[in-house]
Amino acid sequence: MSARIKLFVCSLALVTAAANAETVRLDMKQAMAMAIQHSATEEIARSAEERANVATSEAFAAMLPQADAKAIRSSQSINLATFGFSLPGQPPVLGPFNVIDGQISAATQIFNLAALRHYQALRAGGNAARYAVQQTENELAAATGRLYVLVQRAGAQAASREADVKLFQELAKVAKDELDAGTGTRLDVAQANVQLSRARTALLSAENDRQAATIALLRAIGAKQSDEIVLTDDFTSPPPPATDAAITTAREHRPELRQFEEQEKAAQLTLEAARARFIPSLSLEFVGDYAGNTTNDLHTSRTIAAVASVPLYRADIRANVARAKLELNDARARRRNAEEDVEQQVRTSILTLQNAQARVDVAKESAKVAEEALQIARDRRSAGYGSPVEVDRAEDIYRQAHEDLIAARADASAAWVEVQRATGALAGAQ
Repeated sequence: MSARIKLFVCSLALVTAAANAETVRLDMKQAMAMAIQHSATEEIARSAEERANVATSEAFAAMLPQADAKAIRSSQSINLATFGFSLPGQPPVLGPFNVIDGQISAATQIFNLAALRHYQALRAGGNAARYAVQQTENELAAATGRLYVLVQRAGAQAASREADVKLFQELAKVAKDELDAGTGTRLDVAQANVQLSRARTALLSAENDRQAATIALLRAIGAKQSDEIVLTDDFTSPPPPATDAAITTAREHRPELRQFEEQEKAAQLTLEAARARFIPSLSLEFVGDYAGNTTNDLHTSRTIAAVASVPLYRADIRANVARAKLELNDARARRRNAEEDVEQQVRTSILTLQNAQARVDVAKESAKVAEEALQIARDRRSAGYGSPVEVDRAEDIYRQAHEDLIAARADASAAWVEVQRATGALAGAQ
């Protein structure tokens, strides 16, 4: 009874899971957009951009007028001997006495080149962070595109192997009928059954690969992993672009290059800010005071001062300048290296796409030849000229040719996704 109950519970769970599953229809661009929307990596990149913007706002606020207000009530005593004098007839310590004091202080920078350059450097860093977000989106879109192609390939393989199973089921039935009619042999039946068994095993493997790829894609786009996916795009691999034009496009659109340019600009401004600390700065300060011993004898006083600050000897300024020079050299080296990497990626991706499309053409021709060879082998076998071994070999070649064609088409689609990533086309595809 317990075994029946367990079986019933398992069946009920499967039915419930199937009822809760949904069918998701999407093309590759939709998959890319959903993956970016639900990616923790993209969210972290945006947080870094927000932190950079906060730092920029903080640096800008530091250049604006600052004001404070204070209300103080204190009880004080003063030791006159501390200051080296005394009053006749008075003890050395005066007080305690009460002081009521209200203060307003304000200050504004009239000229501070170092602070201005520091703000500009942080603003360039914020731009670099924005391009870093776009770079993350470009990489996420490419990874999702590869997953999409993987699901396409697994689905095509499963469909092809399902067709193989049907074919070999028919061939096994023909072999059995021929044996029963006395025109076939047990070897023919055994070979047909072996082929059918191989086809079923290959189908199980393909179904497992398809389900694993589907779960990975569902996970990437943020959908429930129990859902079903219907892909609306076919294998796509347009002709590769001209190499020089693709390199130009990549230099204009790859977010990494814009990011490194902004980082170099930020490093240059940081160096200027460090050098600007040698330049005098000018500020205006105001302090207003309303004080007295009691509320009945409060009086106002104020101080207005223009402050010019000139560093005479500051060893830390020279150290900061030297450090900023090194950072600028590093930023320039990173930008040059990134430009070379991007050009290499574009050239390599185009060559890979060209090779993959050539493989598709060859695979199509091979599949056509294998289909014709299989038909000839069957006709020869039916006419009594061929052998079961010949048919068996032709069936293996036919099956492998279709596998190669599916793989070639999938590789071409993946290569096209890589070309788009290399040229920066995916960063703005959402």
